Amino acid sequence: MQISRVALAALLTLPMASPLFAQPASGARPDLQTLFNAATDAWADNDCVKALPLFAQLADDPRVKPGTLPYAAIAVRRGDCLIATGQTAQGEALVQQGLPQLTRAGEEFSNEVVRVEQRLGNLAAARWDHDTALAHYKAALALLKGQERSQTLMWLAQLTSFDSDNQALDAVEEGYGLASAGEKPDKRAQGIWRMMKGRILLNRGRIKEGREALDQALKLTDTRSDRLSLDDTLLRADLAQAAMLARDREAAYRYMAQSGAGRLEKSPFTKAAHMEPPVCGPDTGLEPEDRAVVEFSIDDQGQVARARTIYTNGSYAKAAAFARAVQQWAWPREEAARIPLFFRAATRVEMVCTRAEGTGGISPLSPLMVRFNQWAAAAVQSGAPLGVQAGAQWPQWLAAAEAAQKAGKAQSELIARVELAHVDLRGAQDRQVSIERGLVLARGGSPAIPAEAARTAVVLLESARPKAEGKKQDDEQLAMDRLLALAEDPMLASDALAQDSALLIGAPRRPRVDQAERSRAALLRVAQDQRLAEHHPLRQFAQLRLANDAARSGDLDKAGQWFAATGLTQEQCALIGPRPALTNANNSGSNFPMEALRYGFEGWSRTEFDIEANGHTAQVRTVIAYPPFVFTEAARAMFTGVRYQPSYRPERGAACSASSDFVRFSIPGNTNTVKLIKPKS
Repeated sequence: MQISRVALAALLTLPMASPLFAQPASGARPDLQTLFNAATDAWADNDCVKALPLFAQLADDPRVKPGTLPYAAIAVRRGDCLIATGQTAQGEALVQQGLPQLTRAGEEFSNEVVRVEQRLGNLAAARWDHDTALAHYKAALALLKGQERSQTLMWLAQLTSFDSDNQALDAVEEGYGLASAGEKPDKRAQGIWRMMKGRILLNRGRIKEGREALDQALKLTDTRSDRLSLDDTLLRADLAQAAMLARDREAAYRYMAQSGAGRLEKSPFTKAAHMEPPVCGPDTGLEPEDRAVVEFSIDDQGQVARARTIYTNGSYAKAAAFARAVQQWAWPREEAARIPLFFRAATRVEMVCTRAEGTGGISPLSPLMVRFNQWAAAAVQSGAPLGVQAGAQWPQWLAAAEAAQKAGKAQSELIARVELAHVDLRGAQDRQVSIERGLVLARGGSPAIPAEAARTAVVLLESARPKAEGKKQDDEQLAMDRLLALAEDPMLASDALAQDSALLIGAPRRPRVDQAERSRAALLRVAQDQRLAEHHPLRQFAQLRLANDAARSGDLDKAGQWFAATGLTQEQCALIGPRPALTNANNSGSNFPMEALRYGFEGWSRTEFDIEANGHTAQVRTVIAYPPFVFTEAARAMFTGVRYQPSYRPERGAACSASSDFVRFSIPGNTNTVKLIKPKS
């Protein structure tokens, strides 16, 4: 940044007919040049905490005239600092405001223009805005020469890897040429460029050429050390990918083993609280046959810090759809802390899109959540701002809740507490404290919170309570007792939606003998509740469960009556019906792939399937797998034999469409095991 600092200093001292800053009389106000220099020095040293208040003071000073070069420089440098400190939207707007004038100012500001063009390009690429990112990278490259072009060329190559033109390949060839220049070529840099070329060629379907480029990269970066760098391990993962595409499974497994994938003592990736694949269809442009390998990193909070698609058989838009889905994944903070830093820095999964949003049917809480969100949206619009975007993760909701509590804004805090309760990945005690605080607000009779919103919040908060420590059987009984008791709370008596939601989530999907009578009574109350519309989703949900229970007890006439009462077609029923309970996990060790066992791989898969009325699975497909390609087929074969509780369907069709489960493949004590991980009820 020395050039930019010198350029600015020269600009400030240029003799002009009209001075750059109108200087005040002695002692009237701070000298603008002194203030400007102090702000610029702090900015150039990346000390934005110091620079931002100084730039703000300059921006508010009437002596700095809009349309002048100093005004533009202040806007760009202030915006650059705002972006660096996480205030991206405001920062981008300021940079865009001043950048054209700095660009026109010529060579003296070229270094600064390059810096912000690169930053804007990276921001656009991070939100998968291909064309905007490409324009910024090209603008930066137009001002760069020689070795200084290398980093921007790499960003451009990564961005255009999935395009059908030659921009990506041209960029890597130029980068390789720069690394090869001089008396002593940089072999490691050459290897990185060849690795990038190999990835691009694989994405073009040029498997043989891609594998050759990756082999060249391996020779250039080969190290005799037993310790491999992150780039070294990712190169071996690329080589495994190329070998698998070439159907050379032995080489693929050998390189995969060298990359370290599938070698974690525990498999914490299975415990992600939020891990959804992208949805097939027009919104994403993805088809069921589209596949991808996505690389991601995990931060200290358990959030995905960065996700990018390494390989896909589709376009940039499809690559972005896969990466965007992974960007939303999150792990409990305690689980993320147990993942070795090396693996948190970069891990890869194989993916396809899911045929249905969610996991096997709607939740009984969905209608209640819709009502709460409608109230929350109206409250925010009428003066209860949160500063949190839809789809935010738990740290943002926690910050919003604490800020609202501090400001005494009951509406805003309750909204944030309810949203937090359903995405909170902290420990049970912290989650419990936040839920209790939300219940205090909901039950406190605050005039700022309407009675209907309070009732809705109570049920949503109670349903999100963390499980108590102890035996699973005891925990399920406690949850049932608590939720069925909540349904009898006088607060809910006049609210059919809130009361019936509590009854439905309180009735176990597969009750024990001693729970069956209470569970059936709860379902009957909901199914026959005429306060709700005849075909209300909650009544349909209860009626389907009663139909299933009647069919299992042999009363097919009663089952048919309950099914008819739903008013649903068989296809609609498969989409919204309650997910049947698991009866046979088919988790024999014989399902463990022998090749994976030989190489010592462990891992997991998430598999999607339909559940037929007889409890058998159909249309089984693995949608996410770690490590890529190792357990994909084994998981599919295993779930072909998984069995669920039979459901009543008049024409014996699907009971549940696009349901999914996780399965973990592990080798404890050198004994291969396969464990199906049951979803949360």
